[in-house]
Amino acid sequence: MNKLLTARQLDRLRELPPDHKVLTARDGSPILERPDGQLWRVQPNGSLAPAPPVEMVRSYLRVAE
Repeated sequence: MNKLLTARQLDRLRELPPDHKVLTARDGSPILERPDGQLWRVQPNGSLAPAPPVEMVRSYLRVAE
C-alpha cells in the first residue's frame, strides 16, 4: 500500500544534510542512512527515531541445494 508523506516529514527531508541518503519511503515512514551507517526513520510528526534492526531472512525457496 502506498501512503503519502506528511508535511512535517517532507520538511524534515528538505532540511537533511546532503550526506544523508533516503533509502526507502515505504509504509509512510522514510528510512535514512547517516554517514556513519546508522539507519533512522522519519516519524509522521517529522522527528527522527532509530530504525528497528533489519534481520537477514533466508529465503524459503531454495534451489539446487
